[in-house]
Amino acid sequence: MAAPAHVDPPALSVRLRPGSGDPVLAATADLDQDTGPILDAALDRLLAAVPEPEPGELVLDMSRVRFCDSGGLNALLRARLRVEEAGGVLHVPAPTARVVAPFERTGVDQVLRISPATAPPDPAGQAHPSS
Repeated sequence: MAAPAHVDPPALSVRLRPGSGDPVLAATADLDQDTGPILDAALDRLLAAVPEPEPGELVLDMSRVRFCDSGGLNALLRARLRVEEAGGVLHVPAPTARVVAPFERTGVDQVLRISPATAPPDPAGQAHPSS
């Protein structure tokens, strides 16, 4: 049997990482126009489940996202607005260099809370002094 000539990359996977402290959504693969709605849906489910009055900080772990285009940037900006409307803050710790590049080119790094790979959030939910 011949191997397929083209294999589509996996769709974006977004899952809630269990644990105590701030909620963490972990994203894997590519964030683009086609997969942005997957992030939207995961965020909708999380925000619906967050106890009142506010979610506090919501962490979006993009350390395993390989690619982000303008559609992905739009999904992130929508996420930021929805988290802020719920009274929280969206935090993107340790994104890859391939993801940071479009953030910097477009100014998205100025509106998202991003911390560098050298200072990821503490597992107990406490911020490091450098973040």
